[in-house]
Amino acid sequence: MEIKLNEITVRDIFNGYQDNAYGVVGYGGKLNIRPAFQREFVWRKRT
Repeated sequence: MEIKLNEITVRDIFNGYQDNAYGVVGYGGKLNIRPAFQREFVWRKRT
């Protein structure tokens, strides 16, 4: 396997950014930032 370094700007990642019921995507739809099937964040306060 060959690994190729790609320099990507933050602007490129936010290109096509969408946050909806199907999850969060960016990078022109190529990056699934938070998939719809991802479990929601659950944090409890320490007592």
